[in-house]
Amino acid sequence: MKLKKNVFLLTLSICLLMVIYILSAARPLGKELLITPEWTINIGRAPEGSSPQSSLQLPFRLGQVMGYFTADGKITLATTFPYKATISSHYYAQYGSDNPETAFFNTDGTQAGTITYNGFPFFDDDRIFTFLPGGSSFIQCKPDGSESWSYEGVMPITAFSSSPSGCVAGFADGTIRTFSSDGRILQEFSPGGSDFSVILGTDLSSDGKYLACISGLNRQRIVLAKCDKEHCTITFFKYFDKNLTRQTLVKFSKKSDVLYYNYAGGLGIVNCASGSHTEMPVKGKIITIQESDIGNTVYVLGKNDNEYSVYIIEEFDNMVGSFSFTADNAFILTSGNSLFVGRDSQISRLTLSKK
Repeated sequence: MKLKKNVFLLTLSICLLMVIYILSAARPLGKELLITPEWTINIGRAPEGSSPQSSLQLPFRLGQVMGYFTADGKITLATTFPYKATISSHYYAQYGSDNPETAFFNTDGTQAGTITYNGFPFFDDDRIFTFLPGGSSFIQCKPDGSESWSYEGVMPITAFSSSPSGCVAGFADGTIRTFSSDGRILQEFSPGGSDFSVILGTDLSSDGKYLACISGLNRQRIVLAKCDKEHCTITFFKYFDKNLTRQTLVKFSKKSDVLYYNYAGGLGIVNCASGSHTEMPVKGKIITIQESDIGNTVYVLGKNDNEYSVYIIEEFDNMVGSFSFTADNAFILTSGNSLFVGRDSQISRLTLSKK
C-alpha cells in the first residue's frame, strides 16, 4: 500500500513539474518569413511600341546588358554596352575610357541631358556625379548634365558615397571630406589609428548625422563617427585581425540607425545609437545590401569566385537563412514586398510575407 502511495506521489510530482515547465516555457510564436517564387524572365530588348512609364521602373545590370523592368515581370528597356555603364532608378549612360562628353537617358530611353566633361559618370538615384581624369576631382551635375558644383583636389579619391544629405569622399592619405548638397565642405576628418593611412570604404547617413569608414593598413579598422557642424566625434571603432587591400562596402540603413560593413571574413553590424555590435561570416566580397520593410529584414549579396550567396537577416543580428547559386553576374533588389534576384540573363521575383 505504501509502495502504491509513493508511486502515485512520484507520478503526481512529475505531472506537476511538466505543467510548470510548459507554463514557464510558453512564449508567443513569432511570425515566420515566407519567400514565394513568382516569376522568372529573360532579359533582352524591350518590345517595340511598349509604354514603360505605366508603373515603377526597376534598374538592372547584368554583364554587358542594362535596362529597366517592372514588378509584374516586363522588360521595359534593355540595351547593351561595349565598355562601361552606370544606371540608377532615374538615369542610365554608357561611356568609354576617353569620352569628351557623355549623353545620359531617362528610364524610357529619352535623352535627359549631356555631361560635357571628360570623365566617368556615376548615378545614385537622381544624383549625378562625374569623376574627372586623374582621380582626385569630381563634379556634381544638374539634371541636364551641366555643372552644379565641383571639388578639385590633388590626392586620389579611394572611396565615395552619396546620400540625400550630401556626399562623402575618402582619400589615399587617410582623410575624409563630407559635402553638403550644394557643395560646401562640412567636415574634414582623419580617423588615423593605422601605420598606413588610406580610406577603403565610406558612407554618410541619409540624415547627415553619422559618418563611417574602413581605414588604414596594419592595423585596419572600422570607424563610426557622429557629425556635429564641422566636427566629427568617434563613437565606435573596431580593429580587424586581417587587412583588406581593396575597396569595400560601408553602408548605413535607410533610417540611419544601423551601420553595415564588409571586413575580411564577413559582415559587421553596428547599432548607431547604442554601439552594440555583431559580426557574421560571409563568403567572399559583399556586393550589395538591400533592406525590406517585410519582417524588418535585410538581404546581403556576397560573391566568392563565381558562387553568389544571398543571406537573410532579421532584427539586426539574426541570420535566418541563405541560398546560393552559380553565375557570372548577379544582383539583388528589393521593392515593396518583393525581392528580385538577377542571374546572368534572367531576373526572378520572390514575394516576401510574414505568417
